[in-house]
Amino acid sequence: MVKIMKLVVILLVVIGVGGIAVPSYSQEKVEQQVTSAAGSGEVVSVDMVKSIVVVKQLKDPVANTYENITVPVSAETKILKGDATLKLSDLKVGDKVKVKSTIDASGASKVVSITVEA
Repeated sequence: MVKIMKLVVILLVVIGVGGIAVPSYSQEKVEQQVTSAAGSGEVVSVDMVKSIVVVKQLKDPVANTYENITVPVSAETKILKGDATLKLSDLKVGDKVKVKSTIDASGASKVVSITVEA
C-alpha cells in the first residue's frame, strides 16, 4: 500500500511539473510569431509633425484603381536609398517607395523600413 501511495505522489509531481512547463513554452512561441508585409507605391504626402507618410499604391490592377495608405514612421523605422540612410524630411512627394512592416501575434503592425527606389 505504501508503494502505491509513493507511486501516486510521484506521478502527480511529474504531471504537475509537465502541466506548468507546457503552457509557458507554448505562450513563448506565440509571442515570437511575426509575419512580414510589404507594399510599394508613390509618396503622396509627408507629415513631419505626425511622423506619417501617405503612399498611393495600386489596389486593383485590372480596374487600375489606387488607394492611399498611411505609413506611421517611428524612431526605429529605417529610411533607405541605396546604401544611404535618409531622414523623414528627405522623402519627397512623387518618390517611389517600398514599405516593409512586421505584424506580431497580437496583430500590431510596425513599419520596419521605407526604401526609396532609384
